[in-house]
Amino acid sequence: MRFNTLFLSLSAFAVTAFAADVSFEGSLDADYGNYLEKDFKVNNAANHDLRLKMNVDLDENVRAVVGAASKSIFVNSNGSEEYSRLRHRDAATPMGSDRWTAFEFDGISLEWTVWRDLTFVFGDLSYSFGAFDYYYWRNSDYYAGVLTSQGLRGLGVNFGKDGYVYVGASDANDKSGRIAASYAFAMPGLNQVNHKLTLAPMLDIIKGGGRAHRYTFGVDANYSRSFTDLNYALRGIWGIHPSHGDLVNTFAVEPSLNYKKFSVAGLGYFAFLASDAGDDLVIADTYAPDETMVYVEPSYALAKKFSLGLAGEWHKPGEDKDDWFLIAPTGYLYPTAGVDLSFWLGYAITEGHNNPSFGISSSVKF
Repeated sequence: MRFNTLFLSLSAFAVTAFAADVSFEGSLDADYGNYLEKDFKVNNAANHDLRLKMNVDLDENVRAVVGAASKSIFVNSNGSEEYSRLRHRDAATPMGSDRWTAFEFDGISLEWTVWRDLTFVFGDLSYSFGAFDYYYWRNSDYYAGVLTSQGLRGLGVNFGKDGYVYVGASDANDKSGRIAASYAFAMPGLNQVNHKLTLAPMLDIIKGGGRAHRYTFGVDANYSRSFTDLNYALRGIWGIHPSHGDLVNTFAVEPSLNYKKFSVAGLGYFAFLASDAGDDLVIADTYAPDETMVYVEPSYALAKKFSLGLAGEWHKPGEDKDDWFLIAPTGYLYPTAGVDLSFWLGYAITEGHNNPSFGISSSVKF
């Protein structure tokens, strides 16, 4: 309630005092899942992740942005509260719990666009690198091939389509400073609408503690080719996370192909050390829950707004944990632009027992 009052007050102040243009944008991801545990014990879950932004355009070049967020929570095995995750068996909010969380302040920033592709930013800045396109790991707050969502308060410059340089106080702890930079380069001769190759390097440096590795470096390469009926793309991600004298490497490959009504998407992710060390160290210094994961999903569009897919997955969590497999037939419905619905069945196969599941997931951008 307190934040809602503040949000409305800021809107009224912006409109009356500054005669500014106020607009809103945001996203909502929500799902319901029913997971049948051992001996067919039912485990219902419902999760949501709602993000809102209020954009106050003071003039055509200066904008203030205020963010708010509401996320469902669950109590983990240690008795602590965590934000839940969509389509997740072990990090989902039970239906019987208090899952209606209030809106929370989610950052404020001031943006000044000097030229068309050059914007100075002051305030709360966030970024990630190498976010997966695979539905199970699509949220960069928790998973990424190189770096999950990071936050700092400071100064930044946004340039080009995806370029940035940010400097400020890190949210890792109260003594950390941080600098991050990235830029996407289009390769000469391969910068056309139907034939393109881009390379995006990224460097993130932290000083003052907050994580085991002081710097992270990554490269995100994207190649795409389009014809009348055939389109295909290949994405490659590499990251390096120096930790305790070792180099933790992460690799991801995301191929995709579309031919008329048929399409196929995939992901291969691998993490390992440059030296002989335990797998636990590998997982602890990366931003994905598995050491190795492979996902393939062919799909067919039965109608303009509906398609059917059949996903197959292999997960290797690490040396001391059992591999597990998932078969997930899914129906995808697209009612209108910015709205996706998926109706899924799941059959997880692990050592000693299997876990059926089903549910509905939604994604809305506005």
